[in-house]
Amino acid sequence: MLGKLLTAVIVGGIIYFLWRKQQEQTTAPNRTGTHQQPRLADANPKPPIKLIFSSVLAIFILVTAAWMVYDWKDQRTLLEVTVITPTSANINTYQVYKKDLQERGFKTRDGQLIRIANSERMEVRRLDAH
Repeated sequence: MLGKLLTAVIVGGIIYFLWRKQQEQTTAPNRTGTHQQPRLADANPKPPIKLIFSSVLAIFILVTAAWMVYDWKDQRTLLEVTVITPTSANINTYQVYKKDLQERGFKTRDGQLIRIANSERMEVRRLDAH
């Protein structure tokens, strides 16, 4: 996520500096030493860099916020974990959030830490909230 934010800042900075360079060129002094007045009826109108920059920045911020909300909701998905011990035919069932599930263990909704032995099998399925 930090990489996405840094990419957005770098792209925004590049656009900002290009816009500043364009502004300096349009207000650069001419040979007599006075500032050049921009013409009202220009044959090649320049693109509105500030509007484009603001739009791109707003889109980056909205996409990042939407991704963060989606990721948060996905990590809060409730799962049912069934631990099966083949030697004793013991079956235990736990409710776990997706963010707390690891390869060889998990933390239950109640805060209990469970570690799975190499001989045990763990089955995971999603619990539907509705």
